[in-house]
Parts: sequence; C-alpha cells; structure tokens
Amino acid sequence: MQGMLVRINALFRRFHPEFTFELILKGTRTAPGALASGTSLLAPMGAELSDAELANYVKQTGTTPVMFKVAHDSLNPAALSAPLAIFVGARNPLPRLNMAQLSRVFSASQNGITTWGQLGLDGEWASRPIRLCGLAPSTALGRRMQHQLGDKPFANGFAAFPQSRDAVACVAADPLAIGFAAINRGVPGVKVVPLSEREGDTPSAGSREDIVANRYPLDRHLLIYLRTDAQQKADPIAREYLRLMLSHEGQQAIANDGLGYLPLNASECAQELQRLSALE
Repeated sequence: MQGMLVRINALFRRFHPEFTFELILKGTRTAPGALASGTSLLAPMGAELSDAELANYVKQTGTTPVMFKVAHDSLNPAALSAPLAIFVGARNPLPRLNMAQLSRVFSASQNGITTWGQLGLDGEWASRPIRLCGLAPSTALGRRMQHQLGDKPFANGFAAFPQSRDAVACVAADPLAIGFAAINRGVPGVKVVPLSEREGDTPSAGSREDIVANRYPLDRHLLIYLRTDAQQKADPIAREYLRLMLSHEGQQAIANDGLGYLPLNASECAQELQRLSALE
C-alpha cells in the first residue's frame, strides 16, 4: 500500500500543511500491534485481523478496532494482495461453480462433493475423484476461504500450502486437482473457474469490471483499521485522513497506483463514509 499512501499523504498535506507522516510499512502482521500501542493512528492491512490478533488487541486496549475497506485488490501479478480464485487444470471441462457447490467441495460435511461427476461432468470424468489444494488455514488466504465456506474446516485430503504459487503448482501437476489461490498467481496449465453466488446467476471469472461492480464472489480488499476509545470514537485526524481516502480524489489516487489496486465504487464509498461518521 506504500504507493497509494504516499499519494494520500501528499493530498492530506495540501489541505493540512502542518502535518508530516512517517510510513513504517513492515507488513500486514505488524500493523495491529502498532495500532494497539498508539504508535500509529491507522493500520493499513492486506487482510482482516485474525482471531488471535483481535483478541490480543482487545486485551491490550479494552476496545475493538474498526475496519474500513479502501480499495479492491489487484489483478496485477506484481501486486502482493489479490482476489482469491478457484483453479483447475487447463484441460478440465468444468464450466462454472456456485458458492454452495464450492462449500461442498472444500469443506468437511456429510453431503460433500468428492467426484467430478457430482459437479456435472460426464464420460470419463464422471467417476474420477476430486483432489483438493489450497492455502493453509494459518494463512490470510486460507482464513479468508474458510470464512467464505461458513468457517467450516477443510475436507479430508485437503493439501495445504503456505503460498499461492505452491497451491497453483499442485493443480498444474494433477489433472484431478482443484485448488484456491491468489488470482494473479495463475500459470500455464491451469485456468480460473467462473463463479456465481447462487445457481442460475451469471458466473464471473474475476474481471476488473466484475470486481469493481461486486459481481465476483471471491473478491478481497485493502483495509484500514482505526483505533477507537471507550465511547467508540476515533481520533479526528484519523477520521479526516480516511475521509480523504474515501473521497473522489483519494480513490483516484488509488486508481493511479502502479500496482493496479482498484478503487471502490460509489456505493461502497458512501457506505464506508456513513460508517466513518458514526465514529465522530
């Protein structure tokens, strides 16, 4: 997020030249502690707080931080934060999935889907077993997928990996595999499966237009967490900074970032600004 934050800082100083900023961006996992200790007014994050991080924050401060979406993740292979995607082998004929099917494939359940025939494939594919790959539950993407699946554990036989490239390599090496990973980590030999929220909806393969319009079910966001006091009020400087970030100028600065992070749509900005006003 460094590039966009540099731009937002410059915009903020145009209106408030008395302020200076120090960016200490060592990674998403360092932000919660800095926010809890008061070292920082803002915690830029590439993923939501884990349960352990949230518990530590509450223990240290007695309050709960408030999360705001500031941008959609990027499709650019150079970006470190991207939407999730479901990958299968390039020759796999699976045309689409809905989220209910996805849950039955990846999560442990009594009505789990374990063969390709259960997903509608016929002929030689009908009786073939489905092999599962993805990110470990300890990773940000693994937690995100579990949340999408209703916080259920992954199914038996799930092969967990620490990074997206490993999960994608698993799919590329096994014609019977299906896996989840960052959408911008695709390689030759795999393809993205179009997804829909419900059966009958038009599926999306995660195009830029679908992501910005909230039509892609496995979208992810860049986030800013704000520290609040016992009355659930945020520091006025932090509020003003975030208000600028959610403004037209701020979102344009995000759109101009070279890593391809996508601005929020107008409805999303209005919703986040309404939530921000509650912290005044």
